Amino acid sequence: MADKYIYLFLSFYLLVLWLMIIIFRKDLVRKVIKASIGGGFAGLIAEVWYFVDYWQPPSLAGVSSVSIEDFLFGFCITGIAVSIFDVTFCKKIRDEAKDRKGVFFILFLCGLISLLVFNNWLGINSIFVSSMAFIVISVIMILIRRDLFLPSIISGILTVIVIIPIYLLLYNWLSPDYWMRYWLLYDTEYGITVLGNIPVTEIIWYFSWGCLAGAGYDFASGKIKV
Repeated sequence: MADKYIYLFLSFYLLVLWLMIIIFRKDLVRKVIKASIGGGFAGLIAEVWYFVDYWQPPSLAGVSSVSIEDFLFGFCITGIAVSIFDVTFCKKIRDEAKDRKGVFFILFLCGLISLLVFNNWLGINSIFVSSMAFIVISVIMILIRRDLFLPSIISGILTVIVIIPIYLLLYNWLSPDYWMRYWLLYDTEYGITVLGNIPVTEIIWYFSWGCLAGAGYDFASGKIKV
């Protein structure tokens, strides 16, 4: 029964970090909220693929059912990833670059199309397709805006760092058999874990999403970090 609340505990942990950011960096509130809303809906959409071939977790809505946790998780992790570089290293953001919302939207659509092609058609696991799409989109944005290289890479690294403590607590202590039960890659060649029971695929996903979020908002809105 405790497994039912693991995803919720993870989301609440991220919510605490999210609240700390908007409380202590009020200049980032607009940025964080806008990105978080988009991330929340992306979290709901992503499960259409992840439930099929990556994981089937229990939640308040049932096993492998789209739930409030999906939205809350996507909402919070996106808000954190989009601002974690600013919180750590950046004091001000200026409007000095070209607005590229249209380009970003096209890149987002290409990411969705890649899931349809490489996952639905070619059968490559959704976690690898989505993570690779995040990295490719990040690289394209960096090639257009070279100043976003460090924010993107460091955001990816910091996103992994902030998630490690709660993963250690949840999956090494509260529910050490969680991934064995609900992870569809368990006992396959891709079922590699580190630091106890943390799947490598999870670390790859957080890093790639952090890279995308760390560059995406500033790329789309024409912001420059100073």
